[in-house]
Amino acid sequence: MGKLKKILVLRFGALGDIVHTTIIPQAIKAKYPEYEVHYCCEARYVHVLQNNADIDKIIEFDHKRKKDFSYNLEVALKLRHEHYDVVLNLTNAFRNNFMTFIANPKHKFTKVPMGHKHVVDAFFLSAKQAFPELKQPKNLRLGLDSAALEEMKTRLAEYSQPFVVLSPGGQTDNNRQGRAWPAENWIELGNLLKGIFGGTIFISGSPDEKEFHKTISDKIGGAVLFSGELSIAQSMALFSLCDLFISGDSGPLHIASGLGVKTIGLFGSTNPENVKPYGENGNYIGALSKCKFCWQKQCKKLKEGKKYTPCMTSIKPEHILNLINKKKLLGSVGDVLRIY
Repeated sequence: MGKLKKILVLRFGALGDIVHTTIIPQAIKAKYPEYEVHYCCEARYVHVLQNNADIDKIIEFDHKRKKDFSYNLEVALKLRHEHYDVVLNLTNAFRNNFMTFIANPKHKFTKVPMGHKHVVDAFFLSAKQAFPELKQPKNLRLGLDSAALEEMKTRLAEYSQPFVVLSPGGQTDNNRQGRAWPAENWIELGNLLKGIFGGTIFISGSPDEKEFHKTISDKIGGAVLFSGELSIAQSMALFSLCDLFISGDSGPLHIASGLGVKTIGLFGSTNPENVKPYGENGNYIGALSKCKFCWQKQCKKLKEGKKYTPCMTSIKPEHILNLINKKKLLGSVGDVLRIY
């Protein structure tokens, strides 16, 4: 096909998938540093990508106008004027297919089916269709805003280490039921970590989650609540400075993983085979119940009046402590775990 020097990665969401696709520009730039890589995504995700040294240009899409045909055409024509050699269309949806068609690249490729593969592997293989000589990086590599990083270093200087960030979620619990871990478990885990390792527990999340997260942080000794108070750039800086990040399957989990942070993901309805934290510092605990990894947003086994699914409640704080001890993620806790 000759040299394909100008490439567009086209992906609109979700946040975790946006992070996972960064394997593509990273691999392309490692092999062909002179190539120009653009990324088209929803505006709400731009801050996750804008400091990525492997991406030369970001084309923003306003997701609030996604049903506006004239706006879709306007963005598609912007892509056409770039004269791309390759478009990697990573979502088989009408909007993506329409924009790829209007962009009229010399070559276009779609996402390789995930199947039993990790989603990062699937995205990488999608790019390998166009660039067979690519080598897959072992870790993702997100960029940080330097000003936000320095600010967070200053803010965290008053707190004792190790730093552990808990991301309890909550905003999307009703439509992603099998990803939410009980509030009382977060409280127990936070107090156990504080009692065993000392340091500081930070609670992180969105503004919509702040009230819920406060009910957790108030019951963890010395916990610091950052939910709703940090920009995306500041949150990423916080994650990069922590010693361990713990979360359900969420966008923040994959951002932390993409920053090379030691992570523990908790998986109930989603299968860690496909979406566990990617990279050498990624760790996970899968549900211990018989019913698990169903990928359903609504749990058929969730009893009326109950909030947390059987798959997620099967994971206990002691399972996380055992993993921390086994992998020495915060050092060894020794005989403490014998109480379990």
